[in-house]
Amino acid sequence: MNNMKSVLLVFDDAKELEFIEENLIENGFEIYRCGNLKDAVIIAENTIPNLIVVNTIDTELDIQLFSEKIKLERSNNVTFLTLIELEDYFKTSTKEHFVVKPVRPKLLLSLIRCLMNREEVNWLPSFH
Repeated sequence: MNNMKSVLLVFDDAKELEFIEENLIENGFEIYRCGNLKDAVIIAENTIPNLIVVNTIDTELDIQLFSEKIKLERSNNVTFLTLIELEDYFKTSTKEHFVVKPVRPKLLLSLIRCLMNREEVNWLPSFH
């Protein structure tokens, strides 16, 4: 049986997607990837990723609806991490995990590891 943790990356920026994907593969994660929420639904329905990382220009409502649909179908066993712009940080109403962009690759990897292991994450915002 495969014990590799899997991540679905939903990124609309191909270069950023490739960079994050390479870092996660180097650290032993199985990766699924796509560029929008529509394709992400299809992938998530056919696979069971442990974590879905969303970094698209879709609205917060679109992302919330996507999250609710997948969680409903997967019995809440999927964790979501959304990367958002600073101006959206103050407007967000989502109860999912999120981090303000830009995020350093090492920090993102650390957050992914914590979420995969269902560890407590101290979400201390840092605006340097």
